Amino acid sequence: MGREASGLRVWQGIPYAAPPVGDRRWRAPQPAPIWVGERDASRPGNVCLQRGQLGSGGTRGSEDCLYLNVYAPAGATRAPVMVWIHGGSFRSGAGSDYDGRVLAREQGVIVVTLNYRLGPLGFLAAPGLLEGRTTGNYGLLDQQAALRWVRENVAAFGGDPANVTVFGESAGGMSICDQLAAPGAAGLFDRAILQSGPCTPAINTVPVADALKTGAAYARALGCPEGDATCLRAVPAERLLATEVPGRRAPGSVALPPVYGDAVLPRSPQEAFQTGAVNRVPVLIGSNLDEGTLFVAPLGRERDLPVWQYWALVALLERWNAPRLLVHYASRDYDTVGLAAAAFVTDGLFACPVNDITRALARFMPVYAYEFRDRNAPSQLKPTGTIPRYGAYHAAELISVFGTPLTGLADPAQFTPLQADLARIIRAYWANFARSGNPNGLGLPQWPPFNSVEGQVLTLEPGRVAPTTLFRQEHRCDLWDR
Repeated sequence: MGREASGLRVWQGIPYAAPPVGDRRWRAPQPAPIWVGERDASRPGNVCLQRGQLGSGGTRGSEDCLYLNVYAPAGATRAPVMVWIHGGSFRSGAGSDYDGRVLAREQGVIVVTLNYRLGPLGFLAAPGLLEGRTTGNYGLLDQQAALRWVRENVAAFGGDPANVTVFGESAGGMSICDQLAAPGAAGLFDRAILQSGPCTPAINTVPVADALKTGAAYARALGCPEGDATCLRAVPAERLLATEVPGRRAPGSVALPPVYGDAVLPRSPQEAFQTGAVNRVPVLIGSNLDEGTLFVAPLGRERDLPVWQYWALVALLERWNAPRLLVHYASRDYDTVGLAAAAFVTDGLFACPVNDITRALARFMPVYAYEFRDRNAPSQLKPTGTIPRYGAYHAAELISVFGTPLTGLADPAQFTPLQADLARIIRAYWANFARSGNPNGLGLPQWPPFNSVEGQVLTLEPGRVAPTTLFRQEHRCDLWDR
């Protein structure tokens, strides 16, 4: 039993799998229990357990969290379905943080948002937790279970089970990037939209051997002997979150990312994309002009990032290649050292990897590429000593895609008329792509499909939506070719 208002029907807190608690912790999701009679679907279900909001301490959510939400135009019949996978560095966020009402009502689509296990509960690979040939990647398996639920049940909500588009941003986009390379995801979706979600950089997907070493060290930190799954499953969930994952990594990077080399991801996504061993569906993919500002801002809140710390960050991420890159991202060429670091992060961890994935996939399926370029995007983020201005920051496009506020990030009420027009164009492109695999439509600027010869990327900027062939030059991608 959901709710209906203003031409929209909403169901929240629908279980798509059994609670992954007790002996089901660190196992593949199991079918949800069947209930008899009506179920209250007027409120979101528990979010997956995660640390509390920045500065608040504590935890948020529960281990019992495998729920989804459905937004449908009243009277919808066989409408296109758009399934949202949220971001949050694989350690935070929830489907219910995103409101699908505007997108569903305005574009006539069914919007589904979902939760998946996060942090150590979703992505710990450790000796003793091997189930068949799978270890880690429980969050990816949750997403697959939710997509199977959509295939089997969305017709009852007015959706077309044969027309399912999965879309996501940041860790959600990286998840979809991984699902394109995951054999178990074959046939679960018909199209894919990846927003700022490259899974190929080494910090975003790791080999299972490395993940098991990290997991063994983490188990020791928890006081559990190596290979003792019973001990790990007895650890209180809150202590799992409070215990730091051992290892040296860049600030803000994912401590427990998805792994490859198991049954979920048998090979690295990069290898899968290069060889064509992928789930071949039309893809819409892109990134934002200033991705790095969001990640660098916390490194110097009161004053600028020290140059030595910038050099250390580059050395940690790039090792032998660091001196060559520091010549091209010299801090003296930017207003602050932090902005130099942000440009480095933007190009090396987002723009160029996304473009490399785009070029690889375009050999096998239709691909449409974009860059979000609103350097005056609304933001509730406070400037810092390192980042005096955020520009077209990581996640800045989200309020355009959904047309609703995101707590602590931005509010579409702040849009100028040109920004509001751009947001409507973006929602129309996304929904058109969900309908047919082609984002173009009546009254929209023409968006040409990507090909590696011309390399056309559509720029999404207030007052200017047009293709460019200069993306790789602007982001110095020749420096990042491996």
